[in-house]
Amino acid sequence: MWLCIRFPQWELDSIVAPTTPAAVVDKQTITSVNHEAYALGIRTGQNLAHGLQLAGDTQVSWLDRDPTQELQTLNTLIAWGYRYTSTSYSDFGSNILLRIGPSLKLFKGLQALLHTLQNDLKHYQYHYLLGIGHSPVGSWLASFLDSNQALLDVPDQEKLGHLPLSALDSLHPKDVDALRKSGLVTLSDAWNQPRAELRKRCAKHFVEHVEHICLERDTYVPDYQPPKYFSDRFRFGYDLTDTQELWPGIEHLLNGLSAFLRHTQHRTASLTWHLEGIHRYREQFTLRSSQAHSHTTPWCGLMAIRLESLQLKEPIDSLRLECRELLPLEADATDLFGSTQGIPKQALSDRLRTRLGHQAVQHIRRRDEHIPEYAHQFTCELPAAIPNQTEIRAPRPLWLLNPPVSTTSKQAKQWVHGDITLMLGPERIEDYWWESSQCRDYYIAVDSERYRFWVFRDRRSQQWYLHGIFE
Repeated sequence: MWLCIRFPQWELDSIVAPTTPAAVVDKQTITSVNHEAYALGIRTGQNLAHGLQLAGDTQVSWLDRDPTQELQTLNTLIAWGYRYTSTSYSDFGSNILLRIGPSLKLFKGLQALLHTLQNDLKHYQYHYLLGIGHSPVGSWLASFLDSNQALLDVPDQEKLGHLPLSALDSLHPKDVDALRKSGLVTLSDAWNQPRAELRKRCAKHFVEHVEHICLERDTYVPDYQPPKYFSDRFRFGYDLTDTQELWPGIEHLLNGLSAFLRHTQHRTASLTWHLEGIHRYREQFTLRSSQAHSHTTPWCGLMAIRLESLQLKEPIDSLRLECRELLPLEADATDLFGSTQGIPKQALSDRLRTRLGHQAVQHIRRRDEHIPEYAHQFTCELPAAIPNQTEIRAPRPLWLLNPPVSTTSKQAKQWVHGDITLMLGPERIEDYWWESSQCRDYYIAVDSERYRFWVFRDRRSQQWYLHGIFE
């Protein structure tokens, strides 16, 4: 069973068109009009000069057709259809064809699937017609029977047969014209012809479509391969200036992202949001997390913080979400009963970064250095996963003095009480022989109050230094 979602005004719907009278023009020919322009008598197929005469003094938005935008938006919808079936593609013009037969059990029947699908389509604000059939071309033809988007079952062969041959004009104009000259009027007139006779008079592709409609030939379409990124747009249908009014679009886009990540077995640590206005106003910002997620809850929290400081310079009418940094999905850590163990430690860091800026929070990162004071650095980059440590070495303190101080200095006596006693060592560290040679013998020592310290003797100067304090 196949479902066709046909978009009769795709040239207009695929671009951000105003709610006032508007029409799309391609090479001085009108290709699509909205209801307001239709009421003025403007029709598709008319030339631009005729449309200007019909418009008169009424202000009409004449928009140039954008095939690139049409294709990109259609590809976004094909990816959206992947949540309903693994076979999603486009053919016969501006439409989406979904093989929904294997998905009926998952959605608990055809009516439940259509109800869920139409609720999703409401957010896109596209004009569409539905068609259901036993083949892709059959479902596409059935969409011409759906005048009120209430089609809930597969039309029988007789209903399709009553469609005029002109329904196939956009696919096979020469074949339709030849059959029409022979006195054939409806689709049933065409498929009732002997196949051998039909093959003599029509192209091979036309005959194959007839055989698909009559279920005389199987249709093979490879399963859809989702893109390596997520991109979707939410249109509000009106201008907004308050950031809190963005939430319906944010929730819809995040739910779509969650479904995409779930179906493709991915997660992400970065989201890019685009704010778009009708007067070419564009603004974007990126949310980052120290952990990659496949669900929406952490992103909603970060977005709420970001919206507190976001100021819209101009009214916007659409919101777009992009996610291009995808990582393989990994199972979250859960306890015996399947619940996650509290809030991740990185959540505080993520909230601070979102509120104060990316540079406000720094992490300590390990460097491949032998000299202890050079072995770590502060960085604003998110920390990567720490590999398993197989190196065996003496204990090191977390608190290092930089630079190390002499054990006889006043600064050292702020921490050390009385004389120190060496307990463990030495651990020799030597490096930078090509520049300023460093050679040190490190010891773990205790003072009279049993506090532990990390001290070393410089083998060049024979001086003792305090370098670290153990907790």
